[in-house]
Amino acid sequence: MWLHKFFSAGVLVCALFITGCEKGADAAQSAVGAPQIPSLPVNTFTAHKRDIPINLEYPARIKSVQQVQVVARVPGTLEKKFFKEGSFVKEGTLLYQIDPAKYQAAYDVAKAQVLVADAAFKEAERNWQRSEKLYEKNAVSQREYDQALSAYETAKAQVEAANAALSNAKVDLDYTKIKATASGNIGQNMQDLGSYVGTSAANSVLTTITQTNPIYAEFSLPDIELLKKRYTLARGDWKSITNAKLPVKIFTPAGESYEKLGTFDFLDNLVDPQTATIKARATFNNKDGVLIPGLFVRVSLEGLVQKDIFAIPQKALLQDPMGTYVFIVKENKASKVYVGVENTIANSEIIVQNGLNEGDEVIIDNLTKLKDGAAVKPVSKKAE
Repeated sequence: MWLHKFFSAGVLVCALFITGCEKGADAAQSAVGAPQIPSLPVNTFTAHKRDIPINLEYPARIKSVQQVQVVARVPGTLEKKFFKEGSFVKEGTLLYQIDPAKYQAAYDVAKAQVLVADAAFKEAERNWQRSEKLYEKNAVSQREYDQALSAYETAKAQVEAANAALSNAKVDLDYTKIKATASGNIGQNMQDLGSYVGTSAANSVLTTITQTNPIYAEFSLPDIELLKKRYTLARGDWKSITNAKLPVKIFTPAGESYEKLGTFDFLDNLVDPQTATIKARATFNNKDGVLIPGLFVRVSLEGLVQKDIFAIPQKALLQDPMGTYVFIVKENKASKVYVGVENTIANSEIIVQNGLNEGDEVIIDNLTKLKDGAAVKPVSKKAE
């Protein structure tokens, strides 16, 4: 019995001792304070305003400088075709032959009439010269003199008329050989050989030639007045933008850039009321024929400058339902700042229109670990 009481008393003393020790440890920990969360190391980018070269991209369509219809200019039977559809032809290349027999005969007749008229003229000229000498000697009457002069002048006019008829017959004969009136890619043959062509609009057009060098890229500029306010030209000014010869780059539908730069050479003076845009155009050298009329591409208009603006690494941007934001370092803490952004520029930087101040330290890494107000420790700064 007494042993049991002694054991119980001992257990009670030990329990009281252990409880006292735990309370003492809690009190000591409370005195020291809770464990401190270390500051997150981050890299930053110092925001400074500067002048930034800008490239503006727009959808565009390749268009031929000109498209020429090849037509039959005299009626006749289409005898021969000398080209391959879709091939490149040079100006002056023989394309078709219309049956020349009728026109050759007309030319020969006109040529003979020139000889007849010329012979009659020579005879009238001799008579006139004789009459003139006799008239000076009063050997012929005034009437005979006038008749000789009239015959001479009539014969001379008939020679001119015969030569004109010969020239006209030569033109018609030459038109039986249909030649390319421009250099470019020739289209589909539209009239079968053996067809009688040149009698109406329906059967006169034989094919088309599309000039492909140089070639145009046509696009539209939205809100031209805003562009003028926002951007300046690296050379020249907006009043003479076509004289500034801004370089233009083409990106094909596959995303590849065309190796040759074009030149911005046309800005319309009228706004399209349906689209509220203004037409623009760049001209490209297309000697290799890569750019095909009708092709949809993207053009990058270069040579513009946006002055006194911020640009930061695009990777610094985050988004939430409220908008686009960045974290900046403020009193060694991450501060969430909403910003207004524009287009991306070189080196994966993006223009920031508002939200930043000069000298702000924008955090560019460890963004997924950050919260507004979190302690941070900048370890390196990237200058612009």
